[in-house]
Amino acid sequence: MSSSPDVWHDLSPSFGPVYWGFVISFVLSGITIAQAYVYFPAPRDGTIIRSMAVAMLVLDIVTSGLLAQAVYYYLIPRFGSLIPLEAVTPELTSECLMSAMMMFLSQLYFIRQLWIVKGLGTKWWVAVISFFAFAAFAGGVACVIVMFRYPYNVLANRSNYFAIFAGVAKGGGAITDILATTAMCLFLTSSRTGMAETNAMLTKLMTFIIHRGALVTLFQTALLIVFYAAPDRLYWAPIHLNSTKLYACTFFAMLNGRHHLKPKVAHGGDVSTFEASAPKSYASRYSSKFSNSVTDRFDPSVGTVSAA
Repeated sequence: MSSSPDVWHDLSPSFGPVYWGFVISFVLSGITIAQAYVYFPAPRDGTIIRSMAVAMLVLDIVTSGLLAQAVYYYLIPRFGSLIPLEAVTPELTSECLMSAMMMFLSQLYFIRQLWIVKGLGTKWWVAVISFFAFAAFAGGVACVIVMFRYPYNVLANRSNYFAIFAGVAKGGGAITDILATTAMCLFLTSSRTGMAETNAMLTKLMTFIIHRGALVTLFQTALLIVFYAAPDRLYWAPIHLNSTKLYACTFFAMLNGRHHLKPKVAHGGDVSTFEASAPKSYASRYSSKFSNSVTDRFDPSVGTVSAA
C-alpha cells in the first residue's frame, strides 16, 4: 500500500513578515513595561499625564494579546492553510483601533506641551498640529470600519477605501510628528539665554526630541512607502505592528528622561522658577536656588514647568 505524499504550504512568503513583526513587537512591549515600572512608583505628574500613561500601558499590553491571538488563529488551528490569510480577524481589527489610539495619545502629549509654552505663535502651531493629529486618528478609525465591514479586502484584494484611509492615517501621523518636532526645537532654540549651562541643557533636550521625532517619522514614512509599493505583499505589516509600540516606548522614555536631567539642571545653575510663558523670558527668571517642587514638574520636552 502506497502512502500519499504530505500536502503542505510554505507560509513564509505570505505570513513570514507578520510573524517576525509580532516577535519584535513583544520585545518593544517588554521595554515599555520596564519603563512604566520605573515611571509609576514616583508621583511625578498630575492626573492628566498619569492617566495618559496608564492608558498607553494598558493599550500596549492589550494589543500584544490581540496580536498573539491572531497569530495563533493563523498558524495553529488552521496550520498549512492559506484560506484564513484572505481575511483579517476581529482581533487584528481591534488591534488597529487601539494602535490608532496609542499614536493619538502620544501626539496629544506633544500638543499639550506646546500649549503649555504659550510663546509667540504657539496657538497657530497647536492648531495646525492638532488638525493633522485628528486627521490621522480619523483615518485610522476609518480603516478599522473598513476592516470590520470588508475583512476579505484588507490582506488580499485590498480595497481602494482601505488604501486611501491608511494613507491618510499614516501620512497624517508622519506630518504631525514632523511639525511637532520642528515646533519644539524652534521654541527651545528661542529659549537660549547666553549662559553655558542652560544652553547645554537645551541642546541635549533638542537632541532628544529630534531623535524621537526622526525615529517615529522614519517608521511612518517607511510604512507608507512599503504599503503602496508592494500592495500584494504583507511587508508593511511588521512596520505597522511595531510603529505604535515605538510610540509607547518613546512616550515613557520622554516621561522618564525628564528626571535624569533634573540634577544636571540644578547643579548647572541657580534657578528659581521656569514659568509656562514665552520661552524668551527664561533669562530673567534666574536667581538663587532651584526648588525641588519646581524640579519635580520640569519637562525637558518643552524646557518649561508643566502644570501640576
